[in-house]
Amino acid sequence: MKLNYLISATITGMLAIVLFTTSTEAQSIFFGIDDYGRRTNPIGLKLLTMLIPICLGFCIGWFFSPGASRVRGATLIFSAVSIILVAIANDGVLGGSSALLVAVVGFFGALGFWLKRGISALGEAPRTFGSSRWATQEDLEIHNIIGDDGIRIGQAYHQAPTDVISYKGDRHLLTVAPTRSGKGTTQIIPNLLSYTGSTLVIDPKGENAMITTGHRKAMGQDVYIVDPWGIANIEGIETAHFNPLDWLDITDVDITENAMLLADALVVGENHADSFWIEEAKALLQGLILYVATDENEADQRHLGRVRDLLLLDGEDMPKQFKRMTQSPHHIVASTGARCLQKEPKLIANVLAAAQAQTHFLDSARIRESLSMSDFKFEDLKTKPMSIYLVLPADRLNAFGRWLRLLVQQAITVNARNIAKKPEKPILFILDEFAALGRLSMVEQAYGLMAGFGLQIWGIVQDFNQLERIYGGGWQSFVSNSGMINYFGSSDKMTAEYFSSMCGETTVWNFSSAVANAFSPSSGDKSTTETDNRSAAQRKLAYPDELMRINTTKQIVFIENMYPLQAFKTPWFKDEALKSKGVNLHDQ
Repeated sequence: MKLNYLISATITGMLAIVLFTTSTEAQSIFFGIDDYGRRTNPIGLKLLTMLIPICLGFCIGWFFSPGASRVRGATLIFSAVSIILVAIANDGVLGGSSALLVAVVGFFGALGFWLKRGISALGEAPRTFGSSRWATQEDLEIHNIIGDDGIRIGQAYHQAPTDVISYKGDRHLLTVAPTRSGKGTTQIIPNLLSYTGSTLVIDPKGENAMITTGHRKAMGQDVYIVDPWGIANIEGIETAHFNPLDWLDITDVDITENAMLLADALVVGENHADSFWIEEAKALLQGLILYVATDENEADQRHLGRVRDLLLLDGEDMPKQFKRMTQSPHHIVASTGARCLQKEPKLIANVLAAAQAQTHFLDSARIRESLSMSDFKFEDLKTKPMSIYLVLPADRLNAFGRWLRLLVQQAITVNARNIAKKPEKPILFILDEFAALGRLSMVEQAYGLMAGFGLQIWGIVQDFNQLERIYGGGWQSFVSNSGMINYFGSSDKMTAEYFSSMCGETTVWNFSSAVANAFSPSSGDKSTTETDNRSAAQRKLAYPDELMRINTTKQIVFIENMYPLQAFKTPWFKDEALKSKGVNLHDQ
């Protein structure tokens, strides 16, 4: 209403100015024009020269604004009717010109009407057989993907080179990237240089630690590098240690369950035919772990190296150990000792052999040293900014993967239980070489149930065959429970076909032309008929072979409730906002 009043006042003012200036008396007073036509008051003329364009511009702008659509429509109709009436009623030049104008405008208007319909029909995307498409700039804005205040993904096609896209949800993440595809330089390191929350990262080469540790310390984070082989040699930072048995408190009502989780992390079993021996090995390890953690005679050697030593006792000392365990006040320790004494010698020998096979990695002096004491607690990841790097050389992943399993399972467990405390930003678990961990029940549960518990898990695998081999038919739950999945390409056919199906199907126009010739023998006449047809056809948005040949600078990103997105992978050392924060190892 105020705008209407302003417009009315402006128009009234303009009319008043026109009427005022056409009056001789007004000219004499306002402009100072005397009886001889001389101007004696130039200020009035200047003022009027300024006011008229301002008012005129305001009115013209309002006329073409959305608020004046009705006035504009009425004016156009009135003008058209007036021109037509003039063309009909006037027999002179004015009438002829008006008629010609009406004819030309009418011709092009009618032609444009059908052209517009035809062009719209051609340009309109058919949806008969599917409506999938690539995400647009508008989709990015609607889903709040633009910006670097989340987990950085890369850069979208539609954006300027300096803009980034990021995932800001609280669900877990999954990356499918083969070796040498740039997952470290374009995903892991950019987030370690920008993410302000606590992190735990598996770092097979130690490069993540060497590049980002300095900046994360500068961010005010406590940094711990657990590196048994010392491959991430960083000046000023000593190698950290962590003893999983420090978690076991005799006064904790959950000590039995916690010991069971440690035993579960130690034992890797993928063959269902060996399930009996696997479960028996877990039970034995649980009892021995509880014994070492609670017996007063073991106070100076409460670590997994001691558990390994007990497993390797000879035939005479092992029964004595089981008998000592039966005297324990802890019922699980006592029952484990009693069960082992009751078993036939051959059966207990097989159980011991199974447990020994699962703990070979504890013979490594480097691993035993790393597990001998604790320099930090995983519980602190939620209460203060911390960065933990678990460094294990790639060539030792298979032999010592259980060490990673132990630490990752415990870190997730203790923080998933503490749901009362929620950090400002979730703890980010970056699990590179995710498949090397084997089947971890806690990670599987976390993907399905623990989104929003103050932690986010980011699994990185080379292809989906790895997940299927480890988790069987349940591997797809990692896909369905991820809020963001990005694909860097794969030579694995199953993986490419799966992502092709995730991209969906779309409908496209199929144009065809047909020419028919006819000849009449009786009359000798010939005729030719040409027919143009247009039909809707189905095609995949991206075929598997196209996804297997994806450009090395690009990725396909799937974000919950959004169309698939084509994005660029940007190495951290080419990002203006990040390259000064990390240590470029190639410049040293």
